[in-house]
Amino acid sequence: MDNFVVSARKYRPATFDTVVGQAHITTTLKNAILTNHLAQAFLFCGPRGVGKTTCARILAKTINCQNLGKSDAVEPCDHCESCVSFNQNASFNIHELDAASNNSVEDIRNLIDQVRYPPQSGKYKIYIIDEVHMLSQAAFNAFLKTLEEPPSYAIFILATTEKHKILPTILSRCQLFDFNRIQPRDISEHLASIARKEGYETEYEALELIAQKADGGLRDALSMFDLNITFSEDRVLRYKEVLENLHILDYDYYFRLTDLLLAANLPKSLLLFDEILRKGFDGHQFIVGLSEHFRNLLVCKDAATIQLLQVTESIQQKYLQQAAEAPLSFLLSALSVGAQCDLNYKAAKNQRLHVEVGLMKLANLPNVLDLSIVTVSPGDSGHKIPHETDRAEKKKDSSAEPSSPAVIQELAAIPSHTSEPTNGYHPRPNGNGNGTVKPLPERGPAVVEIPKPVSSKLRTTANLVSVERPVPVIAEVAETVLVQAPESPKVDRPFIFEQLKAAWQTFARLRDQQGGSQTEQVILNRDIRLEETTIHIALDNSLQVDLLTDLRQDLLTYLRRELQNSQIQLVEKIEMQEIRKMIYTPQDKFNYLAEKNPALLELKRTLGLDVDY
Repeated sequence: MDNFVVSARKYRPATFDTVVGQAHITTTLKNAILTNHLAQAFLFCGPRGVGKTTCARILAKTINCQNLGKSDAVEPCDHCESCVSFNQNASFNIHELDAASNNSVEDIRNLIDQVRYPPQSGKYKIYIIDEVHMLSQAAFNAFLKTLEEPPSYAIFILATTEKHKILPTILSRCQLFDFNRIQPRDISEHLASIARKEGYETEYEALELIAQKADGGLRDALSMFDLNITFSEDRVLRYKEVLENLHILDYDYYFRLTDLLLAANLPKSLLLFDEILRKGFDGHQFIVGLSEHFRNLLVCKDAATIQLLQVTESIQQKYLQQAAEAPLSFLLSALSVGAQCDLNYKAAKNQRLHVEVGLMKLANLPNVLDLSIVTVSPGDSGHKIPHETDRAEKKKDSSAEPSSPAVIQELAAIPSHTSEPTNGYHPRPNGNGNGTVKPLPERGPAVVEIPKPVSSKLRTTANLVSVERPVPVIAEVAETVLVQAPESPKVDRPFIFEQLKAAWQTFARLRDQQGGSQTEQVILNRDIRLEETTIHIALDNSLQVDLLTDLRQDLLTYLRRELQNSQIQLVEKIEMQEIRKMIYTPQDKFNYLAEKNPALLELKRTLGLDVDY
């Protein structure tokens, strides 16, 4: 039985045209060979598995090909003496050095000694140094002179995954080539061509999944391809088997969970999360994938950005369908909740509970967003908010008549903030008892106002709305519709210093409860002074000014809301602190005492005394 050769070695590109996803590199190198503009040193940079060493070997083989220039193609011939010896790993003109294990000064000195001798056959001696960032500082310094002024026949090709670790003096002596991550579509097409050559049957979704999991590295993709082909018993690569073998959470889970969250179905959302955990998936992996799912839905909201969604067409259609059902406000809020959950996951003591709390917030988002826009106008019956009306029609309960007096009275009983009393509007049946509502036309619109959050650290879905009872969602109410009512003018209320001080201290306590820094508490506990509606506070230094600037918006929002005055302003200034001269030396001590008692100076002059140093 023949020895198995992994696909990454068996199908390693041998020409520039077979390199995948690096056209900007291969085109530049071919043009340099054609015009004989070869640099003395090249530096190939980029992530793992993108073709750095492969391009270095192809370049070394091509420029030493004895038949180069006899045709228009800039490719090695594979049958001349130089190409044959290279293919057999017996070339004396191409030397490869692994800097990860040969990183000392002695290794570089041996290389420099070899550079002195010209090639026995061929035109160039090429030195390929892989993982060059592993060289020691002394080795880099020893290599500088040779790299800057090598013999005409010597060419150095350096490869690294961490360009930032290489000395600037080395970078300045090399021609830099930055390799890109290979696009998933290019990887999947390359895998499909290999599968056809090997006689494997594949599902394109399975190849797309491997390409996305590879994260831009073709070598990783080929390794996963070999693994899944070995896993398959009938030489068929299936999507479900790749999901199971690579331990990837299926798209379907995220689509199902998003549908449940849009329907505000918290119990089934928690059960679905429990099913995901029982299958062995990590909670952090789940929340990261869910945030990426929301991002993909947001990308599908605009036709111009759909190209950023690199999935198969069938999955893309699912994204487009769900994006049409998900409101933009929900996706933005969900991304914020997901990012906060991801950020605090590692620090959470109970990580499962941490994710479940995040799901609770997400499931409550539809209700919160409904409340934040709903306004009721009994006098106007000709306008509707299209988005909220559509949502109301989807949530309409068939067990209750939408125009029943009980539902309308419940809606009218919601406390609201208006510019005049709302006790003049009471739904009542007409004389024939059929439950028709007669609104009073002279009353202004009732608006459900949503209080603003106190701080950026307090902006969670739990405190977006503060009402005593939920607002019922009604699809169609006779002569009572959802409209966008204009805001009524607000009157600023006067306040006294004691009220300001109490609100200020309450804000300081809230910041402390939410984990604010000690420096914030120092600022918030300083004395303040009130002049009309302007608050003056004295600070010690510019650092405190910067911290107060970060707090300013949340602090003013809270004070204006609590004191019901939109004219409140905050002015800070830095107090000039008294500079006290410190006494250290004996001369300083004598001068200090002489200031207190000038007779000491006379005594010193009379007796000719000196200060004892």
